[in-house]
Amino acid sequence: MRSSNNVVIFNHIKKKLERAVDQFFNQLNTDARNITPIRTGRARDGYRKLGSYRIGDSKIMIENKVPYIGILDRGRGSFGGKVTGSDQAPKGIIIPVLDKLTKQRRTIR
Repeated sequence: MRSSNNVVIFNHIKKKLERAVDQFFNQLNTDARNITPIRTGRARDGYRKLGSYRIGDSKIMIENKVPYIGILDRGRGSFGGKVTGSDQAPKGIIIPVLDKLTKQRRTIR
């Protein structure tokens, strides 16, 4: 991109950043869905990406309204003196996916 107009340059950078963040959320949604345990498929099918990211947005980008998703996402461990959680996702869901995505080298294209 070649321009000496600051507004054009800013808008170009803004669109690139929005696209990169949106791609990150797409990958987060896909990876979370893929590592979610399948017993009935309900938790896996519950993931939804809500729209596209725009700078200045303060909205939820990904949701899963399945009532027991929190139990799966916490993983397996001792909570309140009892061992609870998922044997199928002992490390949880979102944190391992975020760890994976943040370790990958990303460039803005």
